[in-house]
Amino acid sequence: MHAEAPVRSVTYVSRAATPLTQTSLEALLLESRANNERSGLTGMLAVRGDDFFQVVEGPEAGISALLASLRRDPRHTDMRILNDETVPFRQFPDWRMRCERLDDYPVDTIPGIDAMGGGGASADTRTRGVPDLVRWLQARAARALSERHPSAAS
Repeated sequence: MHAEAPVRSVTYVSRAATPLTQTSLEALLLESRANNERSGLTGMLAVRGDDFFQVVEGPEAGISALLASLRRDPRHTDMRILNDETVPFRQFPDWRMRCERLDDYPVDTIPGIDAMGGGGASADTRTRGVPDLVRWLQARAARALSERHPSAAS
């Protein structure tokens, strides 16, 4: 892995405007990965029911353009930015857009799940949960990468 300049990292939550199906999620991921490839963005999308939690990172111009596009996108509502910062390195460098379906896990096994909102979680509780949920997603992404490329784990 080579040294990289600091990048902008944004974490946000939103809700699908219509019930999310596997087909619509796959179409969204295909489009997002192609767009992210062109813009030099990487990240992680977590989905629970119709709720999205996303970390996206990359060059300032790419992130700014993405956020403007997301705010106009009618496929989701209630977009709230939980964290917007410059980080020294990418948290998800190997993923144009990794996706984790959180419905596949018991809720009590996911640290920071309150960051996604729902269940009456306050804004402060959501914000406090972000680092824990991001670390859990990073661990899941690293495990998936090592399974995809066993030599990368050694």
